[in-house]
Amino acid sequence: MESQGMNPQMMVVLETTTATLCSLSCRASLVNMPVGFFLGVGGAFSTESAGKGARNTQAPSVYSGTSGALSVASGRVSFTLGLTGPCLTLDTACSSSLVAVHLAASALKLIECPEAAATGVGMLTQKVSMAFSAAGMLSAFGRCHTFDRRGDGYCRGEGCGAILLSSGVSAKVDVIGTAVQQDGPSASLTAPNGSS
Repeated sequence: MESQGMNPQMMVVLETTTATLCSLSCRASLVNMPVGFFLGVGGAFSTESAGKGARNTQAPSVYSGTSGALSVASGRVSFTLGLTGPCLTLDTACSSSLVAVHLAASALKLIECPEAAATGVGMLTQKVSMAFSAAGMLSAFGRCHTFDRRGDGYCRGEGCGAILLSSGVSAKVDVIGTAVQQDGPSASLTAPNGSS
């Protein structure tokens, strides 16, 4: 698989989801299967392409041309693996992974697909980290002090994880229930509503 110019987050989403789905069945057996794919993108999706320096002087590739589109992030996985179930990318900030699992579980309950992969990704980018630092959102000490007067911001991390949910008796993940809601009015866009 050519990676020149492919967004680093798209690459890790493709690799992680493929590894999760192919650990349970042969990749060829996934083609034309109604498996759903729900991708939660936490924070900003990087439009920075893979490859720096000399590569930047090369003509744009099909990968770099589609790097910033969130729809391509989930669509690339379904396309590569041949999945025909529901496919979408969503960004609900810090809750993106949880909402992806909620939508995957809902798709199973609505019999939209017999299996659904839920993947969450969040990767650090220089521009976003600099903006959050300038806004005073990040901890100067590099430590979280949740519900503590020493709290001076939060610490960011990155990662990617994928699970497969199934409506069959051989389900690998038991999801008892899920729910989604918004916290309504709060002190600011980035501060949660205390009573919620």
